[in-house]
Amino acid sequence: MAILVHRRGPLGGIFFYPKVVQDRVIEHGLISKAEIKKRRAFAYVLLLLWMLIVPGFMILLVNGARGYFDLCWQFYVLFLGAEFYDWLFIDTIWVAKSDWWLIPGTEDLNGTWHDVNVKKWKLLKLIPCSIPLAAIVGGLYWLIGKAIG
Repeated sequence: MAILVHRRGPLGGIFFYPKVVQDRVIEHGLISKAEIKKRRAFAYVLLLLWMLIVPGFMILLVNGARGYFDLCWQFYVLFLGAEFYDWLFIDTIWVAKSDWWLIPGTEDLNGTWHDVNVKKWKLLKLIPCSIPLAAIVGGLYWLIGKAIG
């Protein structure tokens, strides 16, 4: 997140906002649709790499797990731990309770995203949705584990 917002402030992470807020900042000329797309693609590549490489390193090299089930459940626990941190500290405390993320000219749209109630169900939805992800990533780690011995 710090990489995304260090130069442009909240506009650096505008793709996380609802479409109505994105449309408003485009309308006000604060950012272009092309820049939003570029920033979103960059952020998702970073996120994907971070969420695959770091847990893989920890699970395969630090923990030494090699069995498919061990790899799956360890990824699941690490993923949900990271998501819990994101939900509590980033989404709830930093975003929903801080005025830092408010963009001038969008104050009337704050109820669409700048509210703890908007974010409260995110983590609960991820608990069951993360199971297939853990199965797939566990399989990927299993293959990597076979390759590295």
